[in-house]
Amino acid sequence: MEPVIKLLIVDDDEVDRMIIKRSLRSAKLNTEIHTAITGAEALEALQKQTYDFIFIDFMLPDMNGLELLQKIREREITTPVQIVTSQGDERLAVEAIKTGASDYLPKTLLTPEGISQSIRSAIRLHQIEQERRQTQQQLKHTQEQLETVITGAPIILWAIDTNGVITMSRGKGLSLIGKKDGDSLGHSIYDLYKEYNIIISCIQRTLKGIESKCTTQISDTWFDCLFLPTFNEKGEVTGVIGVSYDITERIKTEQELEKAKDTALKMAQVKEQFLANMSHEIRTPMNGILGLTEVLAKTNLNDHQRDYLKAISTSANNLMIIINDLLDFSKIEAGKITLEIIPFELRQLLKQLLDILEIRAKERKNILKLMLDDDIPQYVMGDPFRLSQILNNLVGNAIKFTENGSIRVSVEVVSKVKDLFDIEFTIKDSGIGIPQEKLESIFDKFTQGSSDTTRRFGGTGLGLSIAKELVEVQGGQISVKSEVGKGSTFKFNLPYQKIDKKPESIAPPQSSPAEQQFHHLRHFNVLLAEDNPINQLLVKKVLGDHDIRLLVANNGREALHLLEEHDFDLVLMDMQMPEIDGYEAMENIRQKDCPKKDIPIIALTAHASVGEANKCIASGANSYVSKPFQAETLLKEISKYLTPEKAHETTPASTAEEPLHVDLSYLELFANGNIEFMLDILQMFIDQTPGQVQELTRAVSFSNWAETRTIAHKIKPSLALVGIREIEELNSEIEQSALHRSNTEQIPSLVQKMVVFVDRAVKVLEQEINLLKNKL
Repeated sequence: MEPVIKLLIVDDDEVDRMIIKRSLRSAKLNTEIHTAITGAEALEALQKQTYDFIFIDFMLPDMNGLELLQKIREREITTPVQIVTSQGDERLAVEAIKTGASDYLPKTLLTPEGISQSIRSAIRLHQIEQERRQTQQQLKHTQEQLETVITGAPIILWAIDTNGVITMSRGKGLSLIGKKDGDSLGHSIYDLYKEYNIIISCIQRTLKGIESKCTTQISDTWFDCLFLPTFNEKGEVTGVIGVSYDITERIKTEQELEKAKDTALKMAQVKEQFLANMSHEIRTPMNGILGLTEVLAKTNLNDHQRDYLKAISTSANNLMIIINDLLDFSKIEAGKITLEIIPFELRQLLKQLLDILEIRAKERKNILKLMLDDDIPQYVMGDPFRLSQILNNLVGNAIKFTENGSIRVSVEVVSKVKDLFDIEFTIKDSGIGIPQEKLESIFDKFTQGSSDTTRRFGGTGLGLSIAKELVEVQGGQISVKSEVGKGSTFKFNLPYQKIDKKPESIAPPQSSPAEQQFHHLRHFNVLLAEDNPINQLLVKKVLGDHDIRLLVANNGREALHLLEEHDFDLVLMDMQMPEIDGYEAMENIRQKDCPKKDIPIIALTAHASVGEANKCIASGANSYVSKPFQAETLLKEISKYLTPEKAHETTPASTAEEPLHVDLSYLELFANGNIEFMLDILQMFIDQTPGQVQELTRAVSFSNWAETRTIAHKIKPSLALVGIREIEELNSEIEQSALHRSNTEQIPSLVQKMVVFVDRAVKVLEQEINLLKNKL
């Protein structure tokens, strides 16, 4: 159904109005008709509403039709108007059209067909005109907006023809490079911007029909540039349109952020290095104190001397607790805390731990009780070391802040879903308590219950913070309730998975090895590289008690000279020494042209972190011992390399080599019997693989597992071609461990073994090359 057409008939003749109405009905137009007798009535009607079409009689009582039409147009009313007159004067028709009429119609043609055609045509033309004006208005508005952007935003608009001639250069951004609108018109962009190769390259690429982007600096301003090709109707490139936007502030911000990031990273590295150095500097003398205390304890002492020695040992151990707290705090802050998920016997761990802590509790005349829920599983999967650390902190605090009182440790199952148990640990004491205002901050770093706590009881204020972090990193929560003078209650929960039966990996506790277990170490020759005289004295005493011959070097340089002059069975290498440190000394020893490159080396490090341990192994150590160490620990580690079977070897340093299997059948098949190609592949392996393995060693020393995996993956194809199964398996294990971040603590020793194997492989392949050359 056609929409209703609203018509206004302005005519003072009733007959004319009736004719027009009858014609409209005959034309079957859907209309709504309004009438006006005078021009004034018509203007009033037009003021009240809008019409789709207007009939105006030329002769009206108060004005003629053209005058009314003019007034209508002056009011910016664009409605189509048809002038109707009884006169057929062409001059009148022309005048009507000029004034703004859409049509001129003599009354003799007021037929249904004429009126219908005239109305429809006029309305259609009016709609077209309205759309044209709207489009024109929108275009004008868009041009105004574009002009505002061009003149107000820091951009440059370019237009370039196929010859590189600039046809448009506008924008506020031009002032940033010392130019004005139109300065560059008619000039070649290749000449004006010849110093900016990136812009020239982008334009040349765009002239080939490819959109191009670049970022460049012109004068002191950075721009992001976008260049778009323009095409004709045939799809041929006709030029380039480009826009360059000032991004100087963004670049400055990015540079500042990068600088801030570098500064923060350097500060973190400085902090980590400081803590590592502090650990080393304190642990080194502590090694001497604790070690010599252990030695003295085995001598004949009177009661007073034994008491004094016990006091020295207690003070030294307390100091070690503080050092370990600081190191744990450092690792937690750096996000480097690691968890070990292994099977362990939960009930046994709790009882053994409380047995040890009970000795301290009795010293302060406290009663320590352990209450275990019957539902506590015997064997679970989790991190026993971290659980011991948390309980040591919390129960240790309870003992420290309680005297002549009681400490009760309760362990119960609060929920379980299948084999997953949520276990709650409660440590309740009757000690001094914590003020209410301190409870909210008690788990904060360097916070203690009161201002005189450090003075009265000692400590760093890190124990509870570390305990909280260790609980939360395992998926648990910790809380505290306390009242001054009545004691404190700490609660934490941890999830553990139950194991139904005792796993094979849970070994019974080992008793300390008897003296005769180290009897076979007699008369072995050991080189100690150590600059600290107290530690030299300690190692001399420990090894001398077992008749191990020891030579001492005060730094890495002396150690290298002594290795050249004497035969040794093993090297004990301190890491921090003057002139040449332990890392550099080991790297020199492990060089393939060094005759002692296979000698076992045990690193003595006071840094006591996983990263430093990995660095020791990657630098060439077979293993490491952390300072301070017990005599038994050092002797046990030495026994791993100086076994009874080696006691009668004349050159202990030269250990039996594992067989290395080189299978060139795959390479021969791959080369289709081409010996020259096989020679090229083998020589490439010899030239490249040792260097790649050194890169692998460096990546592992920094615990960069992503790079470790990448390098191992890169080495894989050449290993497959050469067919050395032992190295392939090592490389594959390294790659998988680095990829899944699993067993990463084993990677350094695997890489060290790979270094040795690759060195041996090079020698074997050199022999294979000589054999192949003889076949040519």
